[in-house]
Amino acid sequence: MALMTATLISQTATEPVQIAAKNNIMVGAGAINGMYILVKNADKLQSSDSSFFAGITTNTVKPLYFIKYEYKLAERHTLGVNFANSGFVIGGLVKDSFFVNDLGVLTQTQVDFTYRSRSFNLRYNYLFNTNESFQVYWGLGIGVRGNSVSLKTNNPELSKLIDIPNINVASVPVMGFESTLGFRGKIQEQLGWYAELGMAKALFQAGLSYRF
Repeated sequence: MALMTATLISQTATEPVQIAAKNNIMVGAGAINGMYILVKNADKLQSSDSSFFAGITTNTVKPLYFIKYEYKLAERHTLGVNFANSGFVIGGLVKDSFFVNDLGVLTQTQVDFTYRSRSFNLRYNYLFNTNESFQVYWGLGIGVRGNSVSLKTNNPELSKLIDIPNINVASVPVMGFESTLGFRGKIQEQLGWYAELGMAKALFQAGLSYRF
């Protein structure tokens, strides 16, 4: 009896202690962004008398992605920081605007607008359930959003007016805000997935997570 007790105590002492993961990193991509939809379909729109462009020649979007970190404060509460990136380029031939190029050829002015937006938010999450295999949560984030617009043109005279080194045409930081309903679950012990719906740079986002 004494030998069995000693054996059980020895096994208990050598078993590793399971420590609950408190840190979580998530990387995801966004979808359903209203501005992205407009930009991607800009070349399909017919120009009118009030249109700035006579025709669209460039309409591309930049990667829309999210990088998140959170720390588990308590059973149902986490706090972390979020970074989000988005942007697009739209350009075309300017209506009724021409110049003579270096070869003496009459050329129509082309202008490309590049927009970038980056957000850094402090975010709080409330977990509706504590089952780590599948969780539903709501999150609220507040921080800073940087917006910048830069221009590029083939018109030398116009380029002189807008080409100021290291300065964008418009670069205005504003308050960042997000509020989403999220779902996440396990793929393996530390690897998981997540998906969120709501007010953010994209109406829907999804990606992978790593807990440690």
